[in-house]
Parts: sequence; structure tokens; C-alpha cells
Amino acid sequence: PALLASVVVSFVGGALIERILIRPVEGPDKNPLNVVIVTLGLFLAINALAQLIFIKPGQEALQMPSPFPEGDFAGIRKETIGLVLVLALECVLLWVLLQRTKVGLALRAVASNPESARLVGINTGTMLMVGWGLAAGLGAIAGSLVASQSSGFDTSLMQQILVYSFAGAALGGFDSPIGAVVGGLIVGVAESLTYQYGPDIGLAGIELVVPMALILGVLLIKPNGLFGRTIVERV
Repeated sequence: PALLASVVVSFVGGALIERILIRPVEGPDKNPLNVVIVTLGLFLAINALAQLIFIKPGQEALQMPSPFPEGDFAGIRKETIGLVLVLALECVLLWVLLQRTKVGLALRAVASNPESARLVGINTGTMLMVGWGLAAGLGAIAGSLVASQSSGFDTSLMQQILVYSFAGAALGGFDSPIGAVVGGLIVGVAESLTYQYGPDIGLAGIELVVPMALILGVLLIKPNGLFGRTIVERV
């Protein structure tokens, strides 16, 4: 119930952030760096607020229980199976939303060409709010699952995950939902393999190097990512 409540609260919070903080600094006549600066400030502010609420001086770090049962099934940890099932469910639900509903069609239209979407009667402002809300809700699920696997709650526990998430999206293609999933899986497998064999090599932190090198190599060959579209504009 707490996990579901966090998704709802995050959805509302993401929509309000888009309406109150992002929309005033975003637009075709404004510098795109404005949004970057605002989101970085939000990241630092929310991290500081979380530390103020949940981390008390002199107290042990809070532990978040795992939503999955302990033990193994067919030689695989049940927690791993649960994480894969959650990912699969998210992918299916997002695919149905984006491909089989009017809201999903409107979201894709606004993401592709907001001016044309506005001309055909789509409320671009509402769709942007929904998009930010969905991103925040998915982020709440990811954060909860990551926190349940950590040794204790720490406001920095998502920083490494954010790097991997950005890397997976860049590898698969920023404009391809399927690419984001495939890219994330590739980065995750590469990180796991290097973490497993890194100690034998004797280099601490090498698990961060191999996925980044993989991304760099792919982007040098195919800058739009594995599944990204190449946009050709006529001059």
C-alpha cells in the first residue's frame, strides 16, 4: 500500500512541478538550459528535504523492506524474478497506454510536434503535465525497488542509478521506448558482468567503466542510439 501511495503522490507532484516550475521557464522563445538548471536545482532541493525528513543525526539508517519474498526459485533469487516481472508489467502497460489509447496518442503527438498537436485540438499543456506525472510515478517505483535492495536509506542511493538510466536511454535511443528498455538491459548486464569479474582484474570501480565505454563506442558509430531515428530535414 505504501508503494502504491508513493506512486500516486509522485504522479501528482510531478504534474504540479511541470505546471508551477517548469512551464514558466520552458518554451520555443526561451533558452533550453533554463529547464536543465531548474531540474538540477529541484534534484538538490528534494534530496536535501529527504535527508532532513528521513535521516536523523545519531540514528541508524532506515531500512526499507523488500516487497518480494526471500529465497530462491530454480536457482534464481525470488527478488530478481520479482524485479523482472515488475519491469515486464511496466513495459506492457506503457505499450498499451501509448499505442492503444487516445491519451497515449496525444502524448506521442505532443512529444513529436507540439505545434501541430496544438493545431489539431490537443491540449499540449495537459499532456505535458500527464507526461511529467507518469515519469514521476515510474520514478517512485524505481526508487522504492532500489531502496529495498540497499543496506540503508541514503539520499545518494539513486545517483548511480540515474547515470545508468541516462546511459541506457542514450544507448537505445532517446526517442525509442523499446530502445530505452533494451539499452537499460544491456547496460545492466554489462555492469553485472564487470562487477562479477572486476575484483579478479584488481581495479576498483571498473564496473562503471565498461558500460560507459560501451555507450561511447555505440554513439561514435550510431549517434542516435541502437533504435533511435535519424531525422533528415530539407533545407
